[in-house]
Amino acid sequence: MNLPPVTDLPLIADVAIDCPGRDSYSYLVPPELAAAIRPGDCVSVPFGPRRLRGFVVSLERRQPSSDYVTRDIVGHQPEVTLPPHLLRLIQWGARYYRCSMGEFLAGAVPAPVREGAAPERQVIVAKTVGFVSTLTQPLNKRQQMVYDALPADPVLLSEACRAAATTRATLEKLAAVGALTISEDQQIRELRLSARQEHHPLTGEQQIAIDIVKTALVKGVSQPFLLHGVTGSGKTLVYLELAAQVIAAGRQVLFLLPEIALTPQLAARVRNRFERVAVLHSGFTDGERAEQWRRVAAGEIDLVVGTRSALFAPFPAPGLIIVDEEHEQSYKQESVPRYHARDLAIVYAGQLGIPVLLGSATPSMESIHNARQGRYQVLSLKNRPLGGKLPAPILVDMREECHAQRRSATICRELLTRLKQVKDAGEQAIVLLNRRGWSPVISCQSCGTTLTCKHCDISLTYHRAAAKVKCHYCGNEGPLPRTCPSCSQATLSTFGLGTEQLATQLAADVPGLTVLRVDADTVAERQGHAKLFQAFGNGAADCLVGTQMVAKGLDFPRVTLVGIVAADRGLSLPDFRAAERTFQLVAQVAGRAGRGERPGTVVVQAFDTEAPALRCAVDHRPKTFVDAELALRQQYGYPPYAGLIRFMWHGESAAKVQLVATAHGQILNEVAQGCVVLGPNPAAVAFSKNQHRWHALIKAGSRGAAQAFLDRIDAAGGLKRHAAVHMAVDVDPYQTS
Repeated sequence: MNLPPVTDLPLIADVAIDCPGRDSYSYLVPPELAAAIRPGDCVSVPFGPRRLRGFVVSLERRQPSSDYVTRDIVGHQPEVTLPPHLLRLIQWGARYYRCSMGEFLAGAVPAPVREGAAPERQVIVAKTVGFVSTLTQPLNKRQQMVYDALPADPVLLSEACRAAATTRATLEKLAAVGALTISEDQQIRELRLSARQEHHPLTGEQQIAIDIVKTALVKGVSQPFLLHGVTGSGKTLVYLELAAQVIAAGRQVLFLLPEIALTPQLAARVRNRFERVAVLHSGFTDGERAEQWRRVAAGEIDLVVGTRSALFAPFPAPGLIIVDEEHEQSYKQESVPRYHARDLAIVYAGQLGIPVLLGSATPSMESIHNARQGRYQVLSLKNRPLGGKLPAPILVDMREECHAQRRSATICRELLTRLKQVKDAGEQAIVLLNRRGWSPVISCQSCGTTLTCKHCDISLTYHRAAAKVKCHYCGNEGPLPRTCPSCSQATLSTFGLGTEQLATQLAADVPGLTVLRVDADTVAERQGHAKLFQAFGNGAADCLVGTQMVAKGLDFPRVTLVGIVAADRGLSLPDFRAAERTFQLVAQVAGRAGRGERPGTVVVQAFDTEAPALRCAVDHRPKTFVDAELALRQQYGYPPYAGLIRFMWHGESAAKVQLVATAHGQILNEVAQGCVVLGPNPAAVAFSKNQHRWHALIKAGSRGAAQAFLDRIDAAGGLKRHAAVHMAVDVDPYQTS
């Protein structure tokens, strides 16, 4: 059979679309687009009756399949394209984390970018530099007051009106005489904090770390580094010095943080050093996210600061990846694609042939194990600059405290005394309680019923300011019932302590103490983290009360006291990482104290004061804890000595979920070949968001063995999908209960 020349064959594009199953679908490239379309481009394609956006993963001239009608690409977004190295990373990630390329691309590229969100134009008010009221440009008394009240820097029109207590009409009159300008601009509405200037020279430890990584940069080799430095040891300064080297060489830097709450302070420090900086996270509007992404893709940005998805910033030529607080579980995505940004950053750096720098004062067990095995090179910062010391620990046994106070105590006397001293000295304090709301439990004193969410197997939390009870899993909320729903008696009471109650109690127990609260309820508004941290940094409060978002990465020089309430609460969770997380949380939040020239103190409240995780954290004995924890992990076969996979089934029918999970469980056991299959059985929270939940945990000898297990499932025909039951696969899970 005579085949036509390759040049006469139609051009076929394989396009990844956001749906499970196949990685890509084939489409004809119309002649008018043939010269323009490249792999990585965003295109519009027909998919059944719908029109969807996807990304071209390959192009080839070939005969269309005879099994189906190959349809045409119907649209092309040339301004949205992924560089080849990023597309290669996503292909690897989709394979490893077992989702389709389209699903992974949907998680990597923000929806506003894929959907072509238009840049937002804002009305900006800017004072005219050097303007003075004269006879030719007169201002009356009221206008002069408005002019003087306006911020020195350009601001949004709405902010200008609020700051000067005026209207747009008055501002337009000022603009008419040249006192200011009112213009439309493409503005990223980001609240920018100021950062103090860092004048101190590099320490010897910092310089050694910089020189070692710099050598890898110059040689152009891929090498993971673990920057293990005590809290306040100057890790960020090391990051910035290395970033300057990379940017000077004409390449770009990815700087990852675990949470949005950390970006304002870090972004301020970065902007003190570099001009072309972008912040990427979900806190911006659609138009702002799309504009930031386009600026990065166009090569207008040298350094990106952002949360886990910032790893997929479309840099033309990345030269260094930094993963700060690498131990944080926030780097693990809990929805498709279920990637771990730290692990994927190491893969990405290997593909690019560049260094990756993982930083933490409390590294994860996985990273410590990799360092001990020689896979990571360790860079140590054992001291704080200028001789600053780690905070002095005070561990309070709350059993003895309750006995001494002759009541059920929630706040120890030591912490209250120290807070009074902090206030009198003009210093500041941070108090951590990793539970929000007023009270986490509402029970009936007559029949013992505990109020639970009707959509989840979770107790409702009382929020007094909102006068509501809320479920922290599904978001369901309503008024606090007047009577018990079981016995109809008016004997409902709240039990337990949340950040809302703690902040109120501290303000009442320490006269004159001003308290700011930082948790998911107080930072819900746009850029709420930045506003609250800016206010605290400016001295608006003596004490900052919050959940774990106050425990990491923050730098307030006036903070000399840290209190940790219910420090041992996390140890009771059914999770093999419970001790590790408790150790990290206590050590991290303790490190917020004494970061300036003044010494710091940390008061830790707990009932189980002999718990090794607590003892080692407050006594600054990380090696003792790590050695014991790794020994336990090895004994019981958990990471880093094993590879884990979690299978999850959920649906509206409990019977169908159990049936499918049981059937799939038989297949899992058939292909086990040395892997341990735990389950299937009901999940710890067996009913959530109106869905019944079952799960199974697979323990393999290594991550490679876990991947081989998944390959055997595919070779056996896979796990049959069921219309009424959704199944998910989580590779290297962080939620295992």
